Amino acid sequence: MGGYCLRPAVLEDARALAEINAAGWRETYAGLMPAEALAGIDIDDWTRRWRERIGSSESGQAVFVALDDGVPVGFARCNRQSNLKLVPLGFEGEIASIYLLRRVQGQGLGRSLMARLAEHLMSVGCANVAVWVLRDAPKARGFYEALGAAPLGVEGVWEVEGAVLPDLAYGWRDIRTLALTVGSLTNRAR
Repeated sequence: MGGYCLRPAVLEDARALAEINAAGWRETYAGLMPAEALAGIDIDDWTRRWRERIGSSESGQAVFVALDDGVPVGFARCNRQSNLKLVPLGFEGEIASIYLLRRVQGQGLGRSLMARLAEHLMSVGCANVAVWVLRDAPKARGFYEALGAAPLGVEGVWEVEGAVLPDLAYGWRDIRTLALTVGSLTNRAR
């Protein structure tokens, strides 16, 4: 991987993360969400939300930004599990989001972000982690499966921007498995 590095997000990253988040939605959810909803994303509002997330003192939360020669190209966010369907199953950590611009996908950067999330969650005492993924997003499901995640048999819906999208929970019962699976890649993207 060329000039890639990962670092914790800072408040000054909020606008870039909002723009990456919007681009990620537009690239990933085209055809799944109403086109007008994707076109109408308010970057100023999303920037405010990212400032709140980055500045949050929520227990266990972390946001990492991926850079290509100093320019943000992706991010990942995790926190302690809050989903009422997954807490009773014993899942302590949650991967809240991970997005990379399409032009940098498939180069190991997403795997490196996942390892950083796993390392962070382990550092705050989480032994396992879960993630929600759209049922109709085979590429995303394949990404998590390639990293050792297993479907948990828990389904839900993501209601967003006028769309109701079925999703599935995936998880790693032992977060160390996730960290070890991709840990060798993290040294290249620091």
